Amino acid sequence: MYDNATHACKIMKSLNQEQEYAFSTISKLLITLRQQIIPYPNEYFHGRGIVLTVGPHQLALAKVNLKMIEHSGTQLHVQIWYSSSQISETMMMELLNTAPKLNSQICCFDKAQCRTHTQIWQLNHTHVYKPRIGNLLKHFPYKPAAIISATFAEVLFLDCDAYITRDPIDLFLSDPMYLKFGALFFPDAYQSRQHPGVWNLFNTSCGEHEYEFDSATILVDKKRVWNGLYMTKLMNDNYELFYKHVTDGDKDTFRLGFRYMNVKYYIVMIPCATGSFDGIRFCGWTLCKTDSLAQHIYVNHVHLFKYERISYTSANLGYTRIGLGDPNNNSFFFVHCRLSETSKSCFHIVKKPNPQITNSQCYTGGIQSEDLEDHQYASNKSLLYEESRKNRILISKTNNLIPHFVDNLLKYIQ
Repeated sequence: MYDNATHACKIMKSLNQEQEYAFSTISKLLITLRQQIIPYPNEYFHGRGIVLTVGPHQLALAKVNLKMIEHSGTQLHVQIWYSSSQISETMMMELLNTAPKLNSQICCFDKAQCRTHTQIWQLNHTHVYKPRIGNLLKHFPYKPAAIISATFAEVLFLDCDAYITRDPIDLFLSDPMYLKFGALFFPDAYQSRQHPGVWNLFNTSCGEHEYEFDSATILVDKKRVWNGLYMTKLMNDNYELFYKHVTDGDKDTFRLGFRYMNVKYYIVMIPCATGSFDGIRFCGWTLCKTDSLAQHIYVNHVHLFKYERISYTSANLGYTRIGLGDPNNNSFFFVHCRLSETSKSCFHIVKKPNPQITNSQCYTGGIQSEDLEDHQYASNKSLLYEESRKNRILISKTNNLIPHFVDNLLKYIQ
């Protein structure tokens, strides 16, 4: 959980003039935003479901995502949120055709309306929290707005390129840290890049050694963490200040919004990545997500493919590397860098302390033979099965660890 540091950050680096003005403005704004938080509408939200947001450039990935959800066999309902100013209802209805067996519906912020092929119904517009996006090229504010606007009481939010690998219902029903905190977040591969003064600005303990969030996958019980979610939404409505001076896009507005409202959450610190392996070096290009006990891999966020123009091939998705150990002691962690001898950046998963990490945070080591594992993982068996070594980093063929994931993804993504 986030409160592992009890002290304020030591400010070793002073603010420049622009930051001083911005931080003063943000400090006053946070007080105003706090007063705008509305009570949780108890009678409005019901059940559990999966939520996505879609823009015009995400339709192709969204189609793949819906197919992967359908393939999991889940009975969870799916809501796909969009703005009619960005994408037409006709295109959204075509999206529903992608996975006809899925219990899915499209929901429009602007019309306060959801629909399937056979039904259209109006939502209570006071509970549709339309995002403000202005001239933003990337519509990050859609995420928190969709989570709190969705009619579900409990939400698994997925980016369009975050693909579930198995039915996620058990995350809702039995994950111990979700049941304890009501919010599971997952790390990006970067440690906090905020100015140390940010943590004091948000009146919270020092989080500069924490990992930033990968907001492609978020699991929340809205009632329990409502104040944190609503503050996050309000921060994103004021993205000009927060994105420039506090966080890169929406992802750490969740972390800081929850902290500012003193709402606890749990970060699942099980580093996991899928990528290529040449027999010596592993290069990870996805961020895969386990439950809090690393029993199963539930989501694979195909992360660097869009930034590095990596081809979707069986070779580039062939291997998965994961650090399996006590998540609370953070004995395994991500390293992300671009090596000088290659044009592509990679996620590496290593044990710390590690002498093969350079000053630039690049990892120069290779895969040890004892890390290789050919065990065929069955969907009903935990990653930490009885015969396994429980505190280790392993690498295996992706289809061993995540059965059929590569085959299905390549089938749908073509």
